[in-house]
Amino acid sequence: RKSVCFCLLICMLSVLIGCGGSVPKESTIAVDKKGKITDTIVEEFDKDFYDSEELQGEIESELAEYNKNYATDHITMKKFEVKDGTATLQLVFDGSEYYEDYTETTLFNGTKLSLGDLDGADEAKVLVMETDETVKVEVPGTILAVSAGGNVNVTGKKQAAVADGGLSYIIYK
Repeated sequence: RKSVCFCLLICMLSVLIGCGGSVPKESTIAVDKKGKITDTIVEEFDKDFYDSEELQGEIESELAEYNKNYATDHITMKKFEVKDGTATLQLVFDGSEYYEDYTETTLFNGTKLSLGDLDGADEAKVLVMETDETVKVEVPGTILAVSAGGNVNVTGKKQAAVADGGLSYIIYK
């Protein structure tokens, strides 16, 4: 049921692209210093047959179903809004393990040993992810290195754009 609802959500939102306010104007995965993952999905939502209230209810129901397996909620909906033909959904995950479990995609955030000659390697963390679309990624520290292969482009001190194409690595401190 979780997978079906999530697929429905992604399908409905994938037919969709861009809006915001205080949230990102494009689909973004952000990691904070405590390891929480904020996944913002921004897509077009402009078909007459789309029902935002129904979709929001399905998302809330799916999150409640997922969270009932734990003593505390590990995934929360921070924002759901449909405005000017654009849907913005923002989910907060207590850690990468909950993101991976819920979305059934790879995302790891943690420390990495033996980073070799990188400056500040003793303090470095690594974000490992796999995506089937281009997504903006924000980390809480300075990006030191990214995986080779061209699917990760550093766009700022703490930002990168990750395109589909297997596992992607962002090392930061």
